[in-house]
Amino acid sequence: MPISRNVVLGLALLFLSTTASLAQEAEGSAWTAGFELDANSKYIWRSLAWSEGAVLQPSAWVAWGGLTFSLWGNYVLNSGEENAGQFNEVDFRLSYDFEAGSFTFTPAFTIYAYPNQDPEWAPTTGEIEIGVAYALGDFSLETTHYFDVIDNKGGYVGDIGLAFESDVAEGLTLAGALRFAFANAKFNEYYVPYDSGTLSAVVLEAGLTYTFAGGFYIRPHFEYNNILDQNLREAIKATDWLSLNKPSLFNIGLAAGFEF
Repeated sequence: MPISRNVVLGLALLFLSTTASLAQEAEGSAWTAGFELDANSKYIWRSLAWSEGAVLQPSAWVAWGGLTFSLWGNYVLNSGEENAGQFNEVDFRLSYDFEAGSFTFTPAFTIYAYPNQDPEWAPTTGEIEIGVAYALGDFSLETTHYFDVIDNKGGYVGDIGLAFESDVAEGLTLAGALRFAFANAKFNEYYVPYDSGTLSAVVLEAGLTYTFAGGFYIRPHFEYNNILDQNLREAIKATDWLSLNKPSLFNIGLAAGFEF
């Protein structure tokens, strides 16, 4: 599915109009909105590297009840890379959270658009997402499953793990997670390529959020990804596209945002 600037502009206008509509409908109800600017040493997605160096990832969202609509982008900072000084990805996500006892369910749909890239090489695609979390005090057992329904129909990737979040002091929140990721052959062949399903990676995440009065916050964070399947590791090492030839990845980031 080719992508053009007009498509991205149309999706952006849809985001803005939906945001305004939700805000208007939610007047007097429990609604929130916010934006964030996240600087990262590397862009990592699904345990694969999509940049050689630093990126800037702004996002904005509006939520009403359990419904959230968000816009996210990836801006290439590294001057030695293709698309340096440009956005090369814009994502649009609609999700809904609802609780049943100790369970939280999160169905979602995401459109991935790739401006400033060749549409034959980076076509627009989309995923249906199903997330489930079971609360255990400050911990939660979580699993999320992603199904491509547009360009790589039948591609599937998921993860399962243990997450932690706790207020360790006034305005200070510590969060982390240990997850195991897995993918089917169609996902691996499309993105690596490797024509077999795998228990793909172990992922370790941690972040410390300090929230100031008025809703402004900062969050230093890091992420470590290590590919577990040896055959997948070898396939990644043999791939010279961007930095996919690195089966172990580490990212350090600093996010700052405002929620109201």
